[in-house]
Amino acid sequence: MLVSARADRALRDEVREARRPRPEFLCLEQAHGVDLLDWSRLGGGGDRRGVRRSVRHALAAAALAARYDVVLSDGEHVGIPLALALGARRIRTPHVMIGHHLTTRAKRPILRLLGSRAGITRILLHSSRQLELAVADLGVPRERLALLPYHADASFWAPRPAVEEALVVAAGQEHRDYTTLALACEALPVTVRVAAGSLHSPAARHRRPPRWPSNFSSGFADHPTLRDLYARASVAVVPLVETDFQAGVTTLLEAMAMGRAVVVTRTAGQSDIAVDGVTALTVPPGDVPAMRRAIERLLASPAERSRLGAAARRAVESGFTVEAYAAALMAHCRELALPVPVRAHA
Repeated sequence: MLVSARADRALRDEVREARRPRPEFLCLEQAHGVDLLDWSRLGGGGDRRGVRRSVRHALAAAALAARYDVVLSDGEHVGIPLALALGARRIRTPHVMIGHHLTTRAKRPILRLLGSRAGITRILLHSSRQLELAVADLGVPRERLALLPYHADASFWAPRPAVEEALVVAAGQEHRDYTTLALACEALPVTVRVAAGSLHSPAARHRRPPRWPSNFSSGFADHPTLRDLYARASVAVVPLVETDFQAGVTTLLEAMAMGRAVVVTRTAGQSDIAVDGVTALTVPPGDVPAMRRAIERLLASPAERSRLGAAARRAVESGFTVEAYAAALMAHCRELALPVPVRAHA
């Protein structure tokens, strides 16, 4: 598996000491014997994605691919160059690519080219809208696609004993609409904490107010700090700009796993996790009054918060755990693995 992170001793220590959630690649390694090709094996420093690093990563994987039954890439940023390298070298090893946002302007022409050719055997998508667009707009054959919902580490993101406060928590930065959140909450008797972490995609759209309202604070929060914020919050909000992929899914599932009552923007791409009125409250994009009403409704009703939070936790436990996600990834890889005679010839 190509891992776009450092699966080094420092990360493993943090996971073991419960200072960060367990990532799916460690589940694949530890439970299923998957070999990891992570950034620590490429040399060089830094912890940010970039074109040069992705190309180096893909070329390193292509050089090893013939030794394996199947290769799994963790996103199109590295999966696309790997597909091109495998095709150019005529390497027959099946390639399973996790797809996040296939429909960006830069990726569309390449994926249209690759859609019916060798290089990518199957694309696993977290959003049903992305799957629909991959078929209709990119021409990817339906049989090369599968829907695989995202995950949370339900052991790390678990309900904790804490006294709820008049606190609203939001996290993340990519495709976030903090302008709408600010307008919705500026007159409410709550503290709002925005934990806006670093961007994986610096060019990703997002909106934020020119100045935060007086009841807002913003800044980076590490995993334990964010977990503590969720535990104390009355409401978690995932405010999103309109988009056709599953932006905000990590934050949404974290808050749901913590048993929090969540308000999430109902975008075209974010429609596969939260069920309105059952596991969360959903509001239209950019609708300030609707977001304010949803937050006020939850602040006014501890029983409603408890009901939604408990249902959200059950939903994560039943279908969105990191263990289930890793097992599903492994099932796709086993299904597509080359038969023994072809591997021996390779």
